[in-house]
Amino acid sequence: MNKLLILLCFLSFISCFPDAKYKECSLQKTNETLKFRLDSVTKNEIYSYSIYNDNDGKEFFVFQNQGKNTLLFYELKKQNLAFKIDYPIEGDNGVGFGDGYYVHNLDSIYIPNGDVKVISLINKTCKLIDKYVYDKDRDNKSLSLFNFGAANYKPATVIGRTMYIYSGPNRYIEHDPVSITLNMDTKEIKALPFDYPEYPGSETKLKKYGLENTFSRCFDGKRFVYSFYYDENIYVATPSHDSIQMIPVKSNYFNKVKLPDELTASPIDFCENAWYGNLLYDKYRDLYYRVAYPSTKIEKGIRPIELFLYGRKNFSIIILDKDFKKIGETMFPDYTYNSNIMFIHEDGLYISDSHYLNPEFSDDELSFRLFKLIKK
Repeated sequence: MNKLLILLCFLSFISCFPDAKYKECSLQKTNETLKFRLDSVTKNEIYSYSIYNDNDGKEFFVFQNQGKNTLLFYELKKQNLAFKIDYPIEGDNGVGFGDGYYVHNLDSIYIPNGDVKVISLINKTCKLIDKYVYDKDRDNKSLSLFNFGAANYKPATVIGRTMYIYSGPNRYIEHDPVSITLNMDTKEIKALPFDYPEYPGSETKLKKYGLENTFSRCFDGKRFVYSFYYDENIYVATPSHDSIQMIPVKSNYFNKVKLPDELTASPIDFCENAWYGNLLYDKYRDLYYRVAYPSTKIEKGIRPIELFLYGRKNFSIIILDKDFKKIGETMFPDYTYNSNIMFIHEDGLYISDSHYLNPEFSDDELSFRLFKLIKK
């Protein structure tokens, strides 16, 4: 009886620390891969992508073909193209030039126009169902153009019938909200009370915005968490954004961010300067991953614009527990992985190894390598 009581007490004690197994971790490469074959008109340089689960439990990797009004749905299990949706630019069902997307379900697909402040609602057959205009919020405040850029990790989030999107930065107005809400029934737009954080150089009015637009946002079911690339802090917000907590999350591989000059920055600055990157929430392990880019030098002959599009030369991933305590950081090898393309799965973290300087790179496929979280 005493032994049973001791055992029950011990189990009760460790249950108070559900994240104890994640005290110190790293990401370890496995032999498992995903490979999606691409046709001659589909690029593996993608900016908007997501995981979609249908009503039958099938999982799809979805992405917009860069520069095209096309969504491709690849079934994860079979790694084949299941179907694609080509939505028109003009005509009765025209949506303009689509800049990102959000798939609520196959009867409700939201496409923001890249040229005007309009979101089109279509279905799988590309029938135009409705349009939402977001030039001003309900208080008549002007809002800025945006997209659903999942490569920048700014996906739309839906809670109930409220869609959380964002408004682009604008230094010409007193308050430029980072995020806004769209009532999916009434079409009411509401700006949330969280402005773009300032940084050295952001006070200049010679341009509408600079680095402010380089950020990502994830939602963990209760909180929105923001990672601005120019800031070592992350910002944790309630859904109403009336409470914002600023938490330092610093890389081991550099002391501070080095910002490109607002007016004279060159493409190489964005490939060599130290700063932060995207933030992902791992719902299966209740953890967060923040990308960080240490200062580096790129070799002569490498085109910086192309390198930047494929995720720079190298990067690290900072691992945070559910309370945003740092529990590890893993550095990745040079010219191997595209840090702009990664997604969370029950199996672990999939990172694209379709980096154009990877010796195994192929234009004919988009490939991923699985990484698993391990205790040190």
